Amino acid sequence: MKEVFALYRKLRERQLKLLNSFTPEELATIPAGFKNNILWNIAHCVVTQQLYCYANSDLPTYLSDDFIAKYRKGTVPDGHIPTAAEIEEVRNLMFSTLDHLEADYAKGIFKHYNHYLTGIEYPLTNIDEAIYFNISHEGVHLGSVLALKCAIAKK
Repeated sequence: MKEVFALYRKLRERQLKLLNSFTPEELATIPAGFKNNILWNIAHCVVTQQLYCYANSDLPTYLSDDFIAKYRKGTVPDGHIPTAAEIEEVRNLMFSTLDHLEADYAKGIFKHYNHYLTGIEYPLTNIDEAIYFNISHEGVHLGSVLALKCAIAKK
């Protein structure tokens, strides 16, 4: 799993580089043809990792209920320009949640997993499958951020 967590970290580093390259206004922009923004995509990755890995294992997440409610699957941005504190929270959670997952996995705390069928109808039956699948999920959202970047640049 060492390589898997190294890949996870590279994805998050790329997301962070992109997050840091936009103004708060750009992070909140939803171009025509899109249903969400850059900040939502990155924060959604943080939430989804926690839900796939912790919630489906009947373990508490490292996120507030409000943060989860704001960025979970099926939500959309509310249109406000994020504050510096909101952006910093996402920035910090990107790596603290990854660090927790890697440490908790090494400790072996993931003893139980509730079967979960993903949006593409791929079944997750254990923590390893959840971790592996979530890497592809984050890759999809990295692609969305890159598409949003191009759409914002055209304005």
